[in-house]
Amino acid sequence: MFDRETYKDKVKKFIFEMILKREFNPGDQIRESSIAAMLNISRAPVREAFRELIAERILEYKPHKGTFLRKLTPKEIINIYTTRGVLEGYAVADAMFKISDEDLDILDDYVKQMYRAAKADDNSVLIDIGDKFHELLFTKCENELLVYETKRLSFRSHVLFSQNWGVIYTPNEIKKRHIKIINSIKSDNKKLVEEVIREHYLETGQKIALRAQ
Repeated sequence: MFDRETYKDKVKKFIFEMILKREFNPGDQIRESSIAAMLNISRAPVREAFRELIAERILEYKPHKGTFLRKLTPKEIINIYTTRGVLEGYAVADAMFKISDEDLDILDDYVKQMYRAAKADDNSVLIDIGDKFHELLFTKCENELLVYETKRLSFRSHVLFSQNWGVIYTPNEIKKRHIKIINSIKSDNKKLVEEVIREHYLETGQKIALRAQ
């Protein structure tokens, strides 16, 4: 079904997509054998993907019970979003003068697509376009380690957002929050850009953490 060298990454992507579709929810057991059967592959790459997801604290292994989708504590949720906001805020502020008018037009279009997806309750498209919006910004940064660590946190923040966005934000609020980021970039004020992006993530983390109590 997949090229052998990409099995592990494809398995992780498949699990992520199942989470976005709400097929897997926090506390659910996820079995290697079931994933392997769904994808028609051996269990070896599934086991490898599980190890990475456990290390990334997306999944958790309970001895004699199995592997489960972790339910994060409010503190963990705040930590994820605070850290993501700090990293992305610095990265975008550092690279903001590399963001072209063409990039800004693309960002405007992404906002429109996110709004339409939110109105249609299309979770997968909303997360995908939101990811493209933010990645276009922070990947302008030349600090490769910073970009890598920011990307690494994307998966966990996306999982949390996908499970909560319909409750914490309306489609119009999603649009306004991202327009605010675009406007901060247009201001040519690095400090403002960093503050807006940090607040963007902190607000979401606080809202999700409140629901997790």
